[in-house]
Amino acid sequence: MKKNSTKSLKWLTGAVIVLGLLALAIITVQSIGFFTGTPQKAVWIEGFKGMQVSIIILKLIGSITCFSLLLSFLFNSIKAQKSGVLFPRKNVGLLFGLAASSFITLLCSGNMHIVMGTRQIELGFTELFVPIIICIVALIYRNAVQVSEENSLTI
Repeated sequence: MKKNSTKSLKWLTGAVIVLGLLALAIITVQSIGFFTGTPQKAVWIEGFKGMQVSIIILKLIGSITCFSLLLSFLFNSIKAQKSGVLFPRKNVGLLFGLAASSFITLLCSGNMHIVMGTRQIELGFTELFVPIIICIVALIYRNAVQVSEENSLTI
């Protein structure tokens, strides 16, 4: 049983690495392109240029952070399962960090139209819903960590 779940996590981690690196490559090319004009140049607005640059940079940094935190979560889970721990404590913090970085990434992604010349900031359902769900999972995970630790002390 333990071997099968570790095997599934390894496959999932491999898929996350491949898809995540592909997505990061696309976001990086897009971010650089806004400044160089290839494939798409940003439409700079006087007075909003700082916000536009911030959106481009924060989307890239947020995406890298999300990818890194997700990989850390998966690697910690694999390592812990190999050592017989079902819920490693350090994953709780990673989940809360993932919620924060996903909020920043989704907020910037949802407002990329500002980089293209519009002056309207949008905060949609997705930007709020996804981080809230991740926080709920983190709280449930924290409870699972506590129960798991208590059970490991029981004789």
